[in-house]
Amino acid sequence: MSQCVMCGAQISQGILCEKCDRPRTRKPAAPAQPAASKPAPPPEAPKAPPAASPATAPPAAAAGVKQAVLATKPAAEPFPKAPIVPFPVESTSFAPSSICDVLTAAKLPALLIGSDRAVKYCSGEAHVLLSLELSSRPSIDVLEKQLGFTVPPLSVPFTKDVSIGSHKVAFSVVPLSGGTGGAVLILRPTDPAVAMQSAFVNYAQETIVHPLRALREALTTAAKNRKQDPLLTDAAGTIEQILTAFELAPGVEETESLTATSAPKVDDVVRRVGDRFTPVAARKGVLLQLDAQEGDETFRNHHELEEVLVLLMENSLHYTPEGGQIVLGLRSLEHKGKPLLLFFVMDSGAHVPEHLREVIFGAGFNPDARSDERSGRGLARCKDFATQHGGSVWVESKTGKACTFFMRVRPDG
Repeated sequence: MSQCVMCGAQISQGILCEKCDRPRTRKPAAPAQPAASKPAPPPEAPKAPPAASPATAPPAAAAGVKQAVLATKPAAEPFPKAPIVPFPVESTSFAPSSICDVLTAAKLPALLIGSDRAVKYCSGEAHVLLSLELSSRPSIDVLEKQLGFTVPPLSVPFTKDVSIGSHKVAFSVVPLSGGTGGAVLILRPTDPAVAMQSAFVNYAQETIVHPLRALREALTTAAKNRKQDPLLTDAAGTIEQILTAFELAPGVEETESLTATSAPKVDDVVRRVGDRFTPVAARKGVLLQLDAQEGDETFRNHHELEEVLVLLMENSLHYTPEGGQIVLGLRSLEHKGKPLLLFFVMDSGAHVPEHLREVIFGAGFNPDARSDERSGRGLARCKDFATQHGGSVWVESKTGKACTFFMRVRPDG
């Protein structure tokens, strides 16, 4: 015995029961409307002789009878066609996220424009060049006002030397192909002196200033934990003196003050990371939710904070199966009268084994891609970031329940 695939009734053979396997009946034709006035009947035509049966009729007559029968057979109903709905290719493509990563690493003033001519991404350097706040996303109208002309069609490559304020830049339109549409707008500085000075300032910031600031914060935190250890306090003071001397150099102080005054709020950084991963999660069939508590805290080194949150989100999305759920959240706390920021990424993916919950954050840990155990990638960088900002990172995981990565830091804005 089996079940009917339509109604579930018990049947002995086949896949449909007698009730569901009935032939389709046609609707009766609508009765003809009665005529207003009955016309006079036409004169009766002479009756034709009776047609011979196909068995006794000659071949030509039999063919005529067959064609007449086929002509009177009702034509088959056409198969209904589904409506054609435009499919948003850019919402399922990894290209926009990859392009944003390249533009961020290149440190060039650039914007990613969608096929609808809306700004999807604006680099930090472009915000500075266009005198915009880092937490805002400009429109193409604002860009055209700064350029002094209308941005040409995005499907055609275009290059032109323009001036934005006191800066000379080469404005370029690079069309995107492959189904995503839109283009990348690049504002490359062309003044050699400005470009050289900007390159040196960026180099000094990345290789000297930022590491020294991180070391200063770590020494200051360690000194407080050790009841104002004089050796650590003196080391932190020496680094502070070196930093002050560097910040007096031309360009460095201006860049630092601009970054400090225009740093976005921390909850805006969390929402920006969530917006970045929403289309990727939807493509995998994972529900992504944001639970960011609003606040006034800012983070001066917000670019590195965003990179660390991206690492946690990538790990969570990698281990969460289709139909799962991820929650990216933020809480503002207070400990001994000082503010704390608690970030968390919770998912319904595989749990982290007990013996790996400490070692996965180590610098020398090398995860095995062939193993079924959840181990993560790049988590040592998250631990370094949390330590440099007076915090910590850990994971809580239980079999059959949510797996949550926590990161606690002190705001530096």
